[in-house]
Amino acid sequence: MRRLMDLLLFGGERRGTHRDPPPVWRRLFHIIAGSSIPLAGIFLSETTMVWALVVLAAGGLALDLARFNLPWLNRIFMGLLAPLLKSDEAAHITGATYMIVAALLVYVLFGKDVAIPAMFFLSLGDPVAALVGRRMPGPRILDKSLFGTAAFMGVGAGAMGVLVAAGGIDHHWGLWVGVTVAGAVELASIPPDDNLAVPLLAGTAMHFLGV
Repeated sequence: MRRLMDLLLFGGERRGTHRDPPPVWRRLFHIIAGSSIPLAGIFLSETTMVWALVVLAAGGLALDLARFNLPWLNRIFMGLLAPLLKSDEAAHITGATYMIVAALLVYVLFGKDVAIPAMFFLSLGDPVAALVGRRMPGPRILDKSLFGTAAFMGVGAGAMGVLVAAGGIDHHWGLWVGVTVAGAVELASIPPDDNLAVPLLAGTAMHFLGV
């Protein structure tokens, strides 16, 4: 039972308080692969997106569960994808899997008008927050810099502006609340993972504000 609860709440074994900084290749992958989801959502129907995300999410979860129970598979997985993974993901669901699951949930629960900006907030804002926050001095909250949070919100707002200007989404004041909520969630580091919490909570806020 404890193993099951740790998997659901923490993504695997309980995480320690210290985490290694993510590799630069992981941040680039986060931007490129993460942004491909909302970009595809602009051009594809919601039905197509949902089914594609169902397949990807099921595959990602199945692989994670398999490697948790097969040490040889886990060693191969961690070795091949070392530049894209954090060391603690040897015993945890990967950030990429959480991102795909989050995308599926926000598409199903809130539709593409909410899912597209919510996923862009995550894919662009999170790596920028990490890059800026680790290099800036000053006070920290939960080991995160307020400058990083400001960068997250700035990049998210910029992405939103580009999307609105390009006709990818319609403007709504709730989008501004959404990017603010996304930044606050990133700062708070709500478990089990930012890649799940940021889109879900920002998406929930935008949905109830009528986006």
